Amino acid sequence: MGIDVEFRTLRYFLAVAREESMTEAANVLHVTQPTLSRQIAELERELGCTLFDRTNRATVLTEDGMRLRQRAEEIVSLVDQTERDITDRGGELAGNIRIGAGETQAMSVVAEVFASMRREHPHVTCELFTGNADTVEERLERGLLDFALLLEPVKLEKYEWVRLPVSDRSGVVVASDSEWARLDAVTPEVLARMPLIVSSRTTNRDIDFEAWSGGALRREDLNIVGSHDLIGNATWLIKAGGACATSIDHLFHLNDDSLRFIPLDPPVTIGSYVVWKKYRLRSRTCEEFLRRLRVACEG
Repeated sequence: MGIDVEFRTLRYFLAVAREESMTEAANVLHVTQPTLSRQIAELERELGCTLFDRTNRATVLTEDGMRLRQRAEEIVSLVDQTERDITDRGGELAGNIRIGAGETQAMSVVAEVFASMRREHPHVTCELFTGNADTVEERLERGLLDFALLLEPVKLEKYEWVRLPVSDRSGVVVASDSEWARLDAVTPEVLARMPLIVSSRTTNRDIDFEAWSGGALRREDLNIVGSHDLIGNATWLIKAGGACATSIDHLFHLNDDSLRFIPLDPPVTIGSYVVWKKYRLRSRTCEEFLRRLRVACEG
């Protein structure tokens, strides 16, 4: 038997999930609480599962509810973006540009392009998503992002792309009071002795340790004590003396006297790209952003 769920009901469900209260959600949606409760009950009957655990204090998602929330957010986001794209036919540029990125100084180029565009078109907005490459690419594939800023290595054959005129150095972040802080560079021999937190990136490894070391060091030879998706929270473990972390330079988290960035030797520089899905129709706003980005990168 097929499932027939109204789009409006998904919005109701998301409001309750967000507010964790039927009363608060009803106020936000400008409907009565009995109407909202009835819609949620009908949704649960249609799906054949319980979406919320109801207590005197809160209405919280069940495991099935959490699964539905993820999909419902994707559906609502895609429908909203499609409506904006369809109505974006003329007049003043407006609308949202959805950009996903990891942590890199190359984001400054993207930010400058958007800022210059907004000065001329004040109704343009942006939605920024920060995550590691795997998460950002997944959202791009699902249509939840218009553009993604990715660090090398990138499977460019999957996308259209612009290379950004900025490179990052790879290295290791250490505590300033650690035994490693006196080093000027990290060689393969030194790296093999360090307790490391490495990137959790899986689709393409950020550093090919074997190629970098000329075959002297494999990933299996490293003393890996953990992984990180973004360096921010990993810095707390570094400061505590628990580990060092592979990273790139010029991240704002590293502007801390208790941390030190040490580059790899031989040096490793990482390029960055803004990519987007092939053959996908884009709004006029996204087209103008892309035009300006190309000019900034070619200049």
